[in-house]
Amino acid sequence: MKLKELFRKRKRHNCTPLFILILLSPYFVGFTETDSGYTDIKFGAGGGQYVYQDCSGSHTQKFGDAGAAVVRKFEGPYRIGVSAGGWDAGKRGSYAIAYPDLALDWEYFSIGTTGIRLGSLKQMYVEAKGLDEPPYFSGKGFIRLGFGGVLEKPFSNFWIGTNGVPYNSLGLAAQIEFPFAENNFVFLTGRLGNDQKSGFSEYGVSVGLRIRYY
Repeated sequence: MKLKELFRKRKRHNCTPLFILILLSPYFVGFTETDSGYTDIKFGAGGGQYVYQDCSGSHTQKFGDAGAAVVRKFEGPYRIGVSAGGWDAGKRGSYAIAYPDLALDWEYFSIGTTGIRLGSLKQMYVEAKGLDEPPYFSGKGFIRLGFGGVLEKPFSNFWIGTNGVPYNSLGLAAQIEFPFAENNFVFLTGRLGNDQKSGFSEYGVSVGLRIRYY
């Protein structure tokens, strides 16, 4: 009996430092949190074309999409938000989806439900993300991989990468953002690719608005 109690006490003693480390891990990453808290509200709309196959061969389908996102970044390394989007593909149907953005977000690293980022948004970064930028398809992409950074005035930010879904093949995508008022930004996104099987073009173009509140 004494042996079992000793084992339980030792087990609790060994686990306590690990438990404390897990709770405090957001503050032990080694990156200084310099951002003040802010809230981003984004809207976007656009359209494009993708390729699909059926028993009769390859076909192109036009689509239109729109979406919005609200994200709160706290002074600590926490971010919460939600994005929602919808798209219309004519005879192929109309759809809508909403998705949460929950993340540990430091200046040089973030990881969460929408993916992962390495590097600073204020300098240069690479990311593998999805379901966070409206509109989902004609914007940066439903799922994307790319890099971005800060530009000289009159622009503010840029992003270049690749994306898929609903596109049949990966293509090149780019976004540029510029301010038109204090903490108000317009972003333009374009995407171009070629379906490898049919040779048909796949593309998207969109425009959006980002408003930041401190």
